[in-house]
Amino acid sequence: MKAIGGCDTLGEADAGDAQTQRRAQLFGGATAGAVLLLASSLPARAQDRVPFNGWGVLGLGTGSANVACAGCRSGWSLGGPTRLSTVGQMVTPRLGVGVGLDEWWLGSAADTEVIKTGTVLVHYYPTVRPGAFVEAGLGLARAAVRLDASTRFAGRPVESIAEGSGLGLMAAVGYDLRLTRGKDADVIVTPRVSYAYSSIGDLERYVYSPNGDRYAAGRPPFATGWRHQVLAGGLAVGFWGH
Repeated sequence: MKAIGGCDTLGEADAGDAQTQRRAQLFGGATAGAVLLLASSLPARAQDRVPFNGWGVLGLGTGSANVACAGCRSGWSLGGPTRLSTVGQMVTPRLGVGVGLDEWWLGSAADTEVIKTGTVLVHYYPTVRPGAFVEAGLGLARAAVRLDASTRFAGRPVESIAEGSGLGLMAAVGYDLRLTRGKDADVIVTPRVSYAYSSIGDLERYVYSPNGDRYAAGRPPFATGWRHQVLAGGLAVGFWGH
């Protein structure tokens, strides 16, 4: 009886092994089929993507500025709202060229700091399908600080501003998410993180007359050796044009 019981146990074990092998074969076959199906669908999905000729986005966000000059250093303590805009043309399915403007400002009261960086940029998708992208740009940066209104022009108080401009550098990463597909354009939403740097030098003092004319204040610069960095994150809405 023990021998028979042992044989039955061995038979059950052999049957279990056979079932396990059959399940493994079925699983392997199903996995291979899924892989083949996915591989065969990739070219079709790539062909389904409608290539786009250009793009444009406009958005808002928030950022932190780090300002340094002769005798001053802020650290990354200056927070404020940001605005971003880019528009461009694709030259290949993965590479485009365009122009962009990144703006940051501290507030609307006196001593407000405003930093703008306008660049000619390259826009690059690492993969053929649009999604994640990187940008790099070179252009002109401007920094301005609104001063008090104690200066008078023709008996009226006028705006006094210290400002300067210089070479600006910009780098950004982001991701394009298509919301809707249209015949002529697709609507997209784009989260984007950017970094801008500029070494301007002197921020000279100017006054603006009521009609908008600018005059040198004839006083020493507000700041010398000015340089700034801005790290910003924002969300933009835009389009891909076909």
